Amino acid sequence: MTHKGGKYLPHRVGKITTAIAAAALVSAMGLGTASVAAASVVTINWETMWSGATLQLLNKMVQQFEKTHPGIHVTESAITGTQSTTTAKLLSSIAAGDPPDVFTEWWPVLGEFAADGDILPMNQYLTGQYSGFEKWEWPVSVQGGSYKGSLYAVPMSMNSFALYYNKQILAKAGIMSPPTTLAQLDADAAKEWVISHGRLSQLGFFPDTDGNSFLFYTPYFGATNCVTSAGKYDYENCKGAQTEMDWIATFSKYPYAQVTALQAAEGTIAGGNTDLFTGAKAGFILSGPWEGAQNVPVANPALEGKFGVVPFPGPVPGPSTLGQGNFNIIPKGSSHPAQAFEFIAWLAGYNNAAFTASIDPIGGWVPAGPSVTKAPAYQKWLKSNPYLSSFLPAMSNPHTVAPLLSPTESQLFAAMDTATANVLQKLMTPEQALKYIDQQGNS
Repeated sequence: MTHKGGKYLPHRVGKITTAIAAAALVSAMGLGTASVAAASVVTINWETMWSGATLQLLNKMVQQFEKTHPGIHVTESAITGTQSTTTAKLLSSIAAGDPPDVFTEWWPVLGEFAADGDILPMNQYLTGQYSGFEKWEWPVSVQGGSYKGSLYAVPMSMNSFALYYNKQILAKAGIMSPPTTLAQLDADAAKEWVISHGRLSQLGFFPDTDGNSFLFYTPYFGATNCVTSAGKYDYENCKGAQTEMDWIATFSKYPYAQVTALQAAEGTIAGGNTDLFTGAKAGFILSGPWEGAQNVPVANPALEGKFGVVPFPGPVPGPSTLGQGNFNIIPKGSSHPAQAFEFIAWLAGYNNAAFTASIDPIGGWVPAGPSVTKAPAYQKWLKSNPYLSSFLPAMSNPHTVAPLLSPTESQLFAAMDTATANVLQKLMTPEQALKYIDQQGNS
């Protein structure tokens, strides 16, 4: 193997040496040149958790990578399921000594993987042409993939969130413009709930839909990483967290069971691409670019042109957002970690801005670094869809942060979900909920 800045360069082996070796192999073993060429190609395995249309998008990415990197072949496969099932399968393959070379992870387990040694740090590859890689990323992209000062994960896309609003629902409720303050959002949303004969058919806004709960609103309250100097979670004594949970509690007047039932029914439509907002059953929703780029065109094309997006109007100066993403990692036991990193950096758009800029709009993705957004294809997408203007500014806002990676982050996130649901059902007070989050997150 020849390494230069962590990059595997099979095509840079000396031409004379290669020719002599190939000739000797052909002469001694009767091999054809095709066999010799095949022997020089490294195969890496990429495993993701995507399905449906996104898999077709990944196929295009793999084809382009192989076209521009003839020394590396990529096979791809997918595992789907819950956090526990997909994580269990990955850890099982690592324990068996047969892991994929690259795995795309979006569950809150990166800190646990890093702490347990289940994934490899990438710092050794940040040399040569990759020496400026971390500066190339959004700062929040680096933060979201770093554990104890080492880079363990690189996003192929980042999640940026903003507030979608349905223009028709707002107009029907007599609302002339989208909200600019949290109080205005609450007042506007209250006008949009439709409950007839005890049955819910439309809602305004609810802080526990589309997989969102307490965590996703933390950046707008300055409460994403409430930790002590000793590294312990301390949401109970975090002013922003207290304000946020008190706000969530104001929604307990709405029928929680009916909201979740309506959401579950809507989610079965159009292959899972429909949520309450896409189905025109909610006036507002906190979501990312994929809502307008993928979900609406697939599940409800009639909604196109009839929605808008504004920064979420939280108490923290905006536009800020929760810095999360679809992170690629190198599992322990990878057969070709250097080539895996080369593939991961390429997927992120590093030295690949033009192609990535043509792919990200299809997925409704925010790239790992700002240079991709400046490429012509991405700029064209932005100019053609004015609603996207609320997403990119949030990526460089100082209030945009990623949840700190820790060995117990999955317990923390699960506790936040449970606490949110319990507050909305009046099973916990806001104070009890925050105490519960700390107990579970620090266990």
